[in-house]
Amino acid sequence: MKRREFIAALGAACAVPAFGQGKGGKAIAVQLYSIGTYIHKNGLDKALAEVAKIGYKAVEFNTCFGKSAAELKRALAANGLTVCGAHVHKRDFGPDRIKAACEYHLGFGNNLLICAGAGNFPRKGEDVDEFMKRHVDYYNVASETAAKYGCKIGLHNHTPEFDITMKDGTTYFDYFFSHTRKEVCMEQDVGWTACTGRDPCEQWRKYPHRSITMHAKEDNGRRKRMDTFDGILGHPPVNAKGVDWPKVSAAADADGVKWWIAECEVSLDSLVPITESFKFLQRLGRC
Repeated sequence: MKRREFIAALGAACAVPAFGQGKGGKAIAVQLYSIGTYIHKNGLDKALAEVAKIGYKAVEFNTCFGKSAAELKRALAANGLTVCGAHVHKRDFGPDRIKAACEYHLGFGNNLLICAGAGNFPRKGEDVDEFMKRHVDYYNVASETAAKYGCKIGLHNHTPEFDITMKDGTTYFDYFFSHTRKEVCMEQDVGWTACTGRDPCEQWRKYPHRSITMHAKEDNGRRKRMDTFDGILGHPPVNAKGVDWPKVSAAADADGVKWWIAECEVSLDSLVPITESFKFLQRLGRC
């Protein structure tokens, strides 16, 4: 589909009934991965200005774009944005790196460091049980250390956390959040959770009050290829059940989730997906 056809189709698709007003008043952010190519082409300053213009109040970084903490702080302030978190590599939680990581992030107002996959999984052929024991110990120590510097750490899920199992059948996700300190945050990606067949709401019930942030994303049905609307909130692909957003909204509020972070994984060079996702969240009563 050509870009002009894509945008025209989106305009028609958004003429859907509005949801009843929810509690609202919750903070809406965007994961900057969603417009990674746009940022590369146009620069971070222009991208942040556009994000603020759409109506987002905060951003979550997936990379810091080679900027100093002072540069990021100025760019955020210039556009009236705050930062609600950042994705980092697991190695940044190591004893030789965590102090520097915390100090850098605090320098631009971020105190939440989340690992989203990088370094989180056992290598092929590695004993899963032994890996998981070391893994949770690593996070527990890092969490205590980060707290000394005024930061929190956490884990963001994809599908492997539900697919990888230990010898007794316990999933990676359940073992991790059953054996890490409650201070280790759970950043649930409800789209990835849903496409494994699990109920995102159940994860908050099992591991309550550990989620400062969540990723608002559609269930993509585990497809290898994403079509036009995939990754835009309110437009699940035809072969996917989709996310029950009113139910998720109620459960997230009950758990105390502060930030809903919209993430779109298609058309990373366009502002259209994050714009239409924001409009969907407005109809949901989230902003």
